[in-house]
Amino acid sequence: MNRTKLLPTLIATTTMLLATTGKVEAITFAGTSSGSWGLPVVSAGAEFLSNENGGTNNRLTWGIPPASSFKNYVQYDGLGFSTGLNTQFAVGDLTYRNGSTFNSFNGDFPLEVKLSFTNPFNSAENFNYIFNIFNSPNITGDPVLDGDKLKFQANGLTSDTFNFGGVDYTLNLIGFSSDGGNTFLSEFNSPEGSTAEAMLYAEIVDVPEPTAVFGLGLLGVYLAGSLKKKPQ
Repeated sequence: MNRTKLLPTLIATTTMLLATTGKVEAITFAGTSSGSWGLPVVSAGAEFLSNENGGTNNRLTWGIPPASSFKNYVQYDGLGFSTGLNTQFAVGDLTYRNGSTFNSFNGDFPLEVKLSFTNPFNSAENFNYIFNIFNSPNITGDPVLDGDKLKFQANGLTSDTFNFGGVDYTLNLIGFSSDGGNTFLSEFNSPEGSTAEAMLYAEIVDVPEPTAVFGLGLLGVYLAGSLKKKPQ
């Protein structure tokens, strides 16, 4: 095997891959987002979806309240965005109203986030996630401790991707923030008897091609082997 020829070839290939990565970093993705909830698979209450602020099924409501309280709901309102690759941005505004209700549910339910791009292309791409809700039993009398908790599952990852310029991209969820992205929480806590708001943050990331990973890995294996064989 001619190692002299192999090494320049691997370096050239790796240089090309890194140069390509440098180019996609400069892309600006812009457009608007929207979100649609789905019903939970297992529930003990009467859930229904409604259209709010021009959205479609973007409010999920549940529970039967006593006269002194109100139904629970979680609502997703889309936002405009302009962001680079691997850059955190607010993708949606979440509102959670936490009432004292009967027939609440705990468990998973889906959210589909749609990004309607205007730059660098005109297209709408959908990304599906699983969220989880814990409705507190309200036994402490402290509104914060009795607060309901909303979080996303699977670390905010999705198998949905889109392709631009021959590169696959996806949307990863980062966390919730109530201070403009200065701090993030993995759970959105809505105190009992209140309506809380938080921004849902995300980032657009590229999905490495298997050949690119293989090429970089092969270069590492070759260099490691060469170092081992270097005469003392």
